[in-house]
Amino acid sequence: MRKWEPIELLRHVRHDWLNRLQLIKGYQALGKTEKVKEIIDHIILSTDQESKLSSINLPKLALLLITYNWESPSFVLNYEVIGEGEIKNINDHFITQWFDTFFKLLNEYAFDEEENELNITINIFEEKVSFIIEFYGILKEKKQILCYLQEKNNLCQINNIHVNDEAFSFELKPRI
Repeated sequence: MRKWEPIELLRHVRHDWLNRLQLIKGYQALGKTEKVKEIIDHIILSTDQESKLSSINLPKLALLLITYNWESPSFVLNYEVIGEGEIKNINDHFITQWFDTFFKLLNEYAFDEEENELNITINIFEEKVSFIIEFYGILKEKKQILCYLQEKNNLCQINNIHVNDEAFSFELKPRI
């Protein structure tokens, strides 16, 4: 995981907000009020998700997920937090390292020319968490990804692995 300097974080956030404002201004100038409303609704939804992610007591994971798309990976990362509450029994460093390694592997094996997408749903219920991971796109090699998911691991459990030619999904549950 990249170590971000505070000024770099601020620069990226400012850049993202300027892009959003320029989109709104451009569509407003064209008189496309529905498109302006759509962009504003998307901004509200994404900032609400950032807020939820920042509040679950996994700050390293939150930083990884929020900043990941800034480095132009071979897939677009989306996340959604369902439920509320602070996660208390999960090792933030470990779960962040697991995702960072998984992202590096996926970056290595996803075709750059394709529109690949990785969706992570973080389900929180009574201070417990599970992650539903879904990838849509084209991989050069599925075997390495499957090997990583099937590795024995004392700190998390991988369930419900489903794979086809253009997608795979699984559930990750940290062990307590």
